[in-house]
Amino acid sequence: MRYKRGEHPNSLRNLEEGKFKKGQITNPRGRPPNELSLTNLTREALTQICPYDSKGRTWKEYLVDRWLALSAENPSYFRELIERLEGKVTQPIDTDVDTKVTFVIGKGYEEPEPELREHETQQLNVA
Repeated sequence: MRYKRGEHPNSLRNLEEGKFKKGQITNPRGRPPNELSLTNLTREALTQICPYDSKGRTWKEYLVDRWLALSAENPSYFRELIERLEGKVTQPIDTDVDTKVTFVIGKGYEEPEPELREHETQQLNVA
């Protein structure tokens, strides 16, 4: 038996017992952020001054400058930079290709079967 949303006996029992009330948000603040994630730590570090830079730039400025310099020297770095900024270029696939498909069933055929025209038929010997 199918029930409509909210009419299943288990759902009604949960509402009656006071576990959930209609319209009540059970987790108003949502999932707490993970403060110790590598992404958060990296984002914080990017705003700090880079100790290896003689110009006193932040890590973000230093890394972008290095990335641009490397992309000017090496085409693969340049391609990676462009793909990250603009997205990969999609390659269209032409589907109007006239091809001949041959199915070979079994093993050991020495000669291919002669081609059949649409109006011709061939009896297959099935052992």
